[in-house]
Amino acid sequence: MTWIFFAIAAPALYSASSFVDKFLIEKRVKNPILLTVLGGIITFLAAAAVFLLHGTGSLSISQISILLIAGISAELALIPYYRALSFDDTSRVLPLFQIIPIFVAILSYVLLGETLTSLGIIAFLLIMSGGFMLSLKKISSAAFRLRRSFWWAMAASALYAFPSVLFKLVVVRADFWTTLAYECLGGAIGAFILFLIFLKKSEQEAITISGNTWIIIVGNEILYFIGQLSGFYAVTLGPVALVAAFGSTGPLFTLLYGIILSLWLPQIIKEDLTESTLRVKTIAITFILAGGILISVSR
Repeated sequence: MTWIFFAIAAPALYSASSFVDKFLIEKRVKNPILLTVLGGIITFLAAAAVFLLHGTGSLSISQISILLIAGISAELALIPYYRALSFDDTSRVLPLFQIIPIFVAILSYVLLGETLTSLGIIAFLLIMSGGFMLSLKKISSAAFRLRRSFWWAMAASALYAFPSVLFKLVVVRADFWTTLAYECLGGAIGAFILFLIFLKKSEQEAITISGNTWIIIVGNEILYFIGQLSGFYAVTLGPVALVAAFGSTGPLFTLLYGIILSLWLPQIIKEDLTESTLRVKTIAITFILAGGILISVSR
């Protein structure tokens, strides 16, 4: 069950990175696309390091193409993601991304032939439901309305579903590090495409960034990359759909980090810790833990 550790570590690291992103966007960097482009540079350097130390491997042209598409897809998903945020409040948009595991489950069935047991399906639904509840500021019918942002969020979710499924499609016939390197290269290409699309804004923003901010950005991108590495490794060991379901635990770690920061460093962040909010969060966490236990006993 090693894959569960890595499947949980990925959203834990992503959530920590998201707090740094929030700090950077609110205090230091106005254009979030620039952070994506810089992340692409980190992934390119990671790919170059693997190729240098491990070699380029013996993948076929079709396998390399699949991995490049996977990396590009993850980066281009940010275009509809930011469009969705431009039409609605973040608290209304982020819950919609809990649909990603469903797209992953469909793709993994079609492309990999993966199916879940009855207990696996129940665990999948419990973890997804818990993640959805955690991502809501409050339970209301507004979260389920088909607003303009909904369709952009669905487009982003569909694009986000491809990387892990396509990664496993190749890694089952190749070694992990070579597969990772080509996927990272695809991510770097996707980031370069975004840079070209938003060239003028990115250049103007980069000039104004201070040296200390660059250190924070680079450190945060490395943290995000380690999370990505953990997620891909989990995919190689376990069912893609269940790994994606554990990705829904991201809001749980966001909640935990938020509570810790609210208590220790309220000047940086202040979370809603009212009784009604914590009650909903507790129910959601119970769902997630129940899902995790079901997965443990079903394998």
